[in-house]
Amino acid sequence: MIELVLPRYVLPKRLKSGATGFYWTCPKVYVDAGCPWRSAPLGENLSQSDLNEAAELWNSRLDEWRTEIARPEPTDRPLEEHFAYGTVGWLLDHYLTTDAFKERVSEPSRPDYKRIFKRVCAVTSKKTKKRCADYRVAEFGVSAAEAIYANFADSGAMRSAEKVVIYCESAWDRMRPHFPTLFRPEVPNPWNGVTVRRREKAKKGFADRERTYKFAWGAVEKGKPELGAAAVLAYEWFMRPSSISAGFAQWTNYRSAANPTKIKIKHRKNGGEVDHPLEAVVDGQVVKLYADAEAILAKVPRRGLSIVTKPDGQLFGDTTLLPKAIREMAEDLSMNGFTLDQARHGGMTEIEEAELTEGQGKALSTHRSKAYRVYAKETEKRVLDATLKRFGHSEGPEKDKEIKVRKQQ
Repeated sequence: MIELVLPRYVLPKRLKSGATGFYWTCPKVYVDAGCPWRSAPLGENLSQSDLNEAAELWNSRLDEWRTEIARPEPTDRPLEEHFAYGTVGWLLDHYLTTDAFKERVSEPSRPDYKRIFKRVCAVTSKKTKKRCADYRVAEFGVSAAEAIYANFADSGAMRSAEKVVIYCESAWDRMRPHFPTLFRPEVPNPWNGVTVRRREKAKKGFADRERTYKFAWGAVEKGKPELGAAAVLAYEWFMRPSSISAGFAQWTNYRSAANPTKIKIKHRKNGGEVDHPLEAVVDGQVVKLYADAEAILAKVPRRGLSIVTKPDGQLFGDTTLLPKAIREMAEDLSMNGFTLDQARHGGMTEIEEAELTEGQGKALSTHRSKAYRVYAKETEKRVLDATLKRFGHSEGPEKDKEIKVRKQQ
């Protein structure tokens, strides 16, 4: 009879059938430390090679887990709390520090992930009185994910509830390849099983050229020309409010020595850059393409590198300060509801009314996805033009010329 050499943490057991069963059992010290595995049957009447192979699977998992918990405590804790290894809180906190997160999520969006994850971690189960953060990833199934989603949705925070599913689904997908043994093999991503409720989404309005410049000149007259410049940057060059407040519109890129007839606009969200021409030669004459916008910019004092700053020269930054200032100025001008988003959407609508191709529109705005299509609003002019084309009618070249001249004024 050949004696077998038992691998680590493997014990034999004589079964009622007379066969010898082999079992891998995790040492109690590791179970107490939070190891997610307890024991596993390896098989019956195994040969030495089969026994070694079966045991190696579980011992390698244990070694991987021990390596992880033996690592020095990370100094970067985005969620500002210590979570036990392998828990939901640990997973979300660790995800925020990875390249997978930093490369795929733009800087302006990162604080929102952190805010949502902190709220997810704080949700407490009604049955167990246990925080979501303290559940082990292997314990977290579809029913738990649905309960978290319902916690947000039932309170009326429908948009936040949608973000919970989107953000957590991404975290599970990105982290599983790095820590496969922590996840449930039968349901690797429980968030895929959550049914998101339909909701009526509010449509954002838009501000046309007249309304945008009414605000801009009103802000100039009220002694806040930087707010007028912000509206113009959003309308004419499609800048997102976060890009404007973060200082991505700079004086050094406006009629610079290297490009005296252009303004370079940088977009923070996708890193896009566009050199917009400020003038062109038409029929032998130099035409200023953004004369109205430049008239506003001429009223803005140069307090620093950025075109739009607070009176002390500091950036508005990633706060609500710029939206608040715009809102207060709009109220002061009896233009309640005017926002930089409306101005930007108005500019996008104008280029659609001008019948630019989608490629041309994306080139101007640096959009890179199908999301571009939702920014232009379905105005009466767009519907009329489409209807006339459908039935083979045209307003004629004289009308087209009149429209183009009016938009240049």
